[in-house]
Amino acid sequence: MRTKPHKVDSCRVHAQPRRSVREHGPARSGDTAGPPALPCPTGWFCVGPAGDWRPGDVRTVPFAGEDVVVYRTRAGELRAAGAYCPHLGAHLGVGGRVDGELLVCPFHHFAFAPDGTCARTPYGAPPRVGLTLLPVREAHGLVWLWHPFGEQPRWELPELPDIGPRRATATKSIELAGHPQEILENALDYGHLLPMHDNRAEQTAPPQADGPFLRLSVRLWRRIPLIGRFVGHGVLDLTYWGLGALHSHVDFSRYGFHVIGWMLPQPVAPWRTRYRMAATVAATGPLARVDRLLGGLLPRALSRLMVPWFFHDTLADHPIWHHKRYRPHPALTQNDGPIGTYRHWARQFYPDTAPARETPGRGSLRSGGGGE
Repeated sequence: MRTKPHKVDSCRVHAQPRRSVREHGPARSGDTAGPPALPCPTGWFCVGPAGDWRPGDVRTVPFAGEDVVVYRTRAGELRAAGAYCPHLGAHLGVGGRVDGELLVCPFHHFAFAPDGTCARTPYGAPPRVGLTLLPVREAHGLVWLWHPFGEQPRWELPELPDIGPRRATATKSIELAGHPQEILENALDYGHLLPMHDNRAEQTAPPQADGPFLRLSVRLWRRIPLIGRFVGHGVLDLTYWGLGALHSHVDFSRYGFHVIGWMLPQPVAPWRTRYRMAATVAATGPLARVDRLLGGLLPRALSRLMVPWFFHDTLADHPIWHHKRYRPHPALTQNDGPIGTYRHWARQFYPDTAPARETPGRGSLRSGGGGE
């Protein structure tokens, strides 16, 4: 089945409320009775590149079944809050604006301070109401929100490997039926690489769990078209940050740069995910000296060239993820990769939840947005 080209969502403030998930195609678990096969996990999730928010910008972000407004104050601080005004329920992402450090409701122009309190009204003393704030972080050129709502983060985003001082990050995304755990599991499913991607993988270091982080190393071979011979791509160091991010370090230092490739699933609704890939590039050696003269142009250009390549690598997987059924007890073979280890580690992100069940495995892949 062919899909339509995905459009770039470049709006700074959404003019209309975001369409429901059903208008993008049914979410497999969300369209059936009972709880989702896997609930939304706890952790940090990327909701877009930091460059999408200039001072004064207000953007609506669908996140874990709710609308969230993420905005940047005039001083440059990033804030995130529930989308609905506590006064009379207006959607702050539809006509809301930033006035200095305040977020102003489009309906009655009640203004809210960065700590969420109502700071002023056009008529009289402000009521003792406030916005529901969400923890938000700006790190590695990306914007991150914490789930669940109303909870303080249990851990913080770590630093990246030292790939160089000048970095630039580009992203590209698609919305589909799926779950963050299922999407990130794909990197450990070595068995699908040859039939789906004409690649082979060999694990050079087993998964090592460290609380919310999981690390391993893999050597990858890619088959050359027409010739048929496999060529080694070196060792990839993979690191999971909960179920919201997986990054791999690709060493291209012989060409003058390093790359961090990201897989970033953003939970939109039950069994609905915006799958985002990103590339963070740093120039090294002689290329870094040239880049200093160019003012950081090279990392920006290279990141924009690399991210379509990374995205294309998973393109064949998108319809599989969208239509597949989650198996809580899969019939694994010894050549499938460390899927069982990964799932055991992932249990920590579902506190106080019922055991997972199978998904009904239905849905249609629709264009739900595209490259950023």
